Amino acid sequence: GLELEAASGIRVGSGRAGAADATDLPLLRDPLGRPLIPGSSLKGVLRSSAERLLRGIRQDLACDILAKDYCLAGTRTPSDEQLETLCWTCRLFGNPAKAGRLVCFDLVADQDRTIVRDGVAIDRAELKAKHGAKFDYEVCPPGTVFRGRIRLDDPEPGDVGLLAGLLDLMDAGLITVGGGVSRGLGQLRYRIRPTFTQIRAATFVPTAAPAPVDLDRERRAFGERLEGSK
Repeated sequence: GLELEAASGIRVGSGRAGAADATDLPLLRDPLGRPLIPGSSLKGVLRSSAERLLRGIRQDLACDILAKDYCLAGTRTPSDEQLETLCWTCRLFGNPAKAGRLVCFDLVADQDRTIVRDGVAIDRAELKAKHGAKFDYEVCPPGTVFRGRIRLDDPEPGDVGLLAGLLDLMDAGLITVGGGVSRGLGQLRYRIRPTFTQIRAATFVPTAAPAPVDLDRERRAFGERLEGSK
């Protein structure tokens, strides 16, 4: 499970404001009215960060999705041999040809208290506030706690170590979530440092507690996989 605290304002918008909204840009909320960070948003920032990290180490560890020849582009029914050629990022996060191993569930706020901030569009030619362009937007304040969970199915060696490293980068403020990042929004930190547990289908017992994962060993596996891929 994940328990993260907002180190700055957090904003994931719902799109256009409705007639009942008291702000121009309301937050996305769950059916109970609690602000949330969709699992797709969390997975998206983790994936883009993994791509930057892995391509910085070696470019073939993460394909360039803007290129025409990214992993199995245009392949409708890839063979097992072709699927084995997917880059590390696509194998973990998914690809049009193959579902990913990582599942991110929504992060839901523990409260519905929010604040409304003012904003204004800037006229770049005049270098001043644009006339009639004032707006406001809703934000979860610092200190808001978000709870959710992630799941890794059949992880390969190094997957857990990579994911743990990405979450550490988020805790350090180097990976942000949601909108308004240029305004200082989007920073999350650990409220409780996450732990990973493992369930094996072959030895699963419903009454037994899941086995804890040794994160130090998984981090070493991440390094070993990088060394072995050179």
